[in-house]
Amino acid sequence: MSYARHQTFYLRSGWLAKALEELDRDPRLFSQKDATTRLGIGKNMVASLRFWVNAAGLTQQLPSNQGLGLTRLGSMVRKYDPFFELELTWWLIHYHIVKDEDQATSWYYLFNKFPNSDFDKITFVETIARYSGNVVSKSSYQKDYDCIVATYVPSDGEQGTPENNTICPLTRLGLLESMRNGAVRKTSPEKLLPLEIVFLVMRDAASQDYFGNISTLVEQPCNIGKVFNLSLDSIYRYLDLLQDKGLLRFSRTASLDSITMEHENPWDLVEQVYRNLNRGVAPNEA
Repeated sequence: MSYARHQTFYLRSGWLAKALEELDRDPRLFSQKDATTRLGIGKNMVASLRFWVNAAGLTQQLPSNQGLGLTRLGSMVRKYDPFFELELTWWLIHYHIVKDEDQATSWYYLFNKFPNSDFDKITFVETIARYSGNVVSKSSYQKDYDCIVATYVPSDGEQGTPENNTICPLTRLGLLESMRNGAVRKTSPEKLLPLEIVFLVMRDAASQDYFGNISTLVEQPCNIGKVFNLSLDSIYRYLDLLQDKGLLRFSRTASLDSITMEHENPWDLVEQVYRNLNRGVAPNEA
């Protein structure tokens, strides 16, 4: 478990773009004395950025202390979306952050384990402290809460504004919203998710190709119901769409829903979406 490694700095798209560019040149970027100059940010921000590129699934530790190398996702983003402009990229980043219990524990907990749909700082801090066994100070949990809000909750007047490099693009996914009483609420995304990402998450969560009960998709940590705040009705809709696309077979009976997924490599499918987007073909239309 890990808390407050973001150094209170939420995720910025410009940071990630610069980090991948520099890591392409030098995998040991984050251990170099001139990292602040090369990245154009302060020392604490460099530490924060190292946390974010790992938690976002863009980099992985190379053997023998050789630094950080790009994952398959990192390589695809570097090739097809180097300025982090595509919503597809941010859905994938969100997925990697919230499934990473080791590095981004508070994010994992909120989306996968936290029992309520709405919450405030006091409630969240108290419950995650109990969940983790109070392994860090309360201020660390509070910092995580503040960073989560800055990462996902649009500020007043933010929605509909032009691109702003100081705003985290994860706020535009529609997964958290502020309430009038100052609390925060989980929300389902209004836009249709790329089906290939839904398939990827299901594939990653499955120990085999067969799901015997749809409740697994709703209740299992790191599965589509938890990761994307999806209702049961929304999950049925995605299953129908995935079946139409030939990615799974789904049958309903009186007592059991059976789901059998096809053997396609989900990352190959995601890469094809990136190629299509570079050709101007929208997701779910290919």
